[in-house]
Amino acid sequence: MAFDRRETALLLIGDFFMLAASLWIALLLRNLSFPSLSYFDANFVPFLPIFFLSLAVFYIAGLYEKQTRPIRRVMGPRIFGAQAATVAIAAVLFFILPLSIAPKTILVLYLIVSVATESIWRFYRMKYEIKSSARIPALLVGSGPAVLELYDEVRENSRYLIHFVRHLETTGLSNGTVADEIVSAPKDGVRIIVLDTSDSVVIRDMPMLYDFMTNGILFLEFAPLYEEIFDRVPLAHLHAGQLLETLPRHRAMYDAAKRLFDIILAAVGSIVAIPFIGIAAMFLSLKNGSPFIRHERIGRNGRVFRIVKLRSMLFDDHGDPEQQKKNRVTTLGRLLRKTRIDELPQLWNVLIGNLSFIGPRPELPKIAEIYEREIPHYRMRHLITPGLSGWAQINDADAPRGSADVERTRRKLSFDLYYLKHRSFGLDLAIAIKTIRTLLSFSGT
Repeated sequence: MAFDRRETALLLIGDFFMLAASLWIALLLRNLSFPSLSYFDANFVPFLPIFFLSLAVFYIAGLYEKQTRPIRRVMGPRIFGAQAATVAIAAVLFFILPLSIAPKTILVLYLIVSVATESIWRFYRMKYEIKSSARIPALLVGSGPAVLELYDEVRENSRYLIHFVRHLETTGLSNGTVADEIVSAPKDGVRIIVLDTSDSVVIRDMPMLYDFMTNGILFLEFAPLYEEIFDRVPLAHLHAGQLLETLPRHRAMYDAAKRLFDIILAAVGSIVAIPFIGIAAMFLSLKNGSPFIRHERIGRNGRVFRIVKLRSMLFDDHGDPEQQKKNRVTTLGRLLRKTRIDELPQLWNVLIGNLSFIGPRPELPKIAEIYEREIPHYRMRHLITPGLSGWAQINDADAPRGSADVERTRRKLSFDLYYLKHRSFGLDLAIAIKTIRTLLSFSGT
């Protein structure tokens, strides 16, 4: 409801036409005359692979993600980064491989022009505003930080189909006040009511609204709308029963296919990884002892298992908070982390079923004990097999690693539980593609 589902398709089609237009302009500049249709067609076909490659790079770079305010703030660097990657790959393909583009001046001109046209198109779309008259007026009813977060995001970002004209704060309201405010809202043009149905005040007044619900006003629940916009669950508004009710059922085929994929990819990946592990282990052995560290992690259903990683710290602190204060990442360890080479030995855990490629990241037992005491619903992340990469890892750059941080882990858990609710082949593929972006950008920690 929050987003116009046609936006992504429009961006995709627009990108393709901009790339084709860039080729036409490049031919114009090359010959200083308008290219004939036959001349354009002769060059269009060889350029098709580069067009589709560009679209793939744009997707990996996150240029088709939801245009929330945090995403819009980094969209400029993403556009230029994606264009730079496309230029580099195109140069390799056209100048090294025996492709039928001649002269190469056309490619150079195309790359320069495409950077300009794509940037103009993307910045135009990024700045394009849905007029207020086209957005549906809505009333948000509820309380708490997550409710205010949704209110601010929707009000200040014109990319949504709805527009909050008011927020009704429910804290301390007397009996019947919520119902009275909702009934009178259509007088102000409100056509949608967004209710936090976990709010005790809303629950108390709900029976008074049953007759009003037949008057043509659309009612939406706060939590699903929050999830649609932010791709995470609002933890403070979540009840375990609600989560269990929405967990995917009859997932035997999905689980079996995912396990088969894990086995095949882990087997192939292990063969490729052995040389990298060997070289890294050799260099680590030259400095401060063993190249490997062994840690316990919490797996599915709370079972403890052991993983092996290449050492990236001065020493193995075994997750001890006191020892962590004395420890630090080495120069070589920083490189291993950014390239994820330090995690290659965990392919064995994927092969034997302790880990999956996609799933919530497994936690240290000592740290998990703290989180289970302090954070409601934390144990629910153990209902599925943990993974090497997960929804939280690609969406929450501030997630803690190796040390206890309750507040930052609350946010991380909100992404993990979103994955728990919505896991599917499509979501797994999206995580895999975004993980590739992380690897290529060397942004590991």
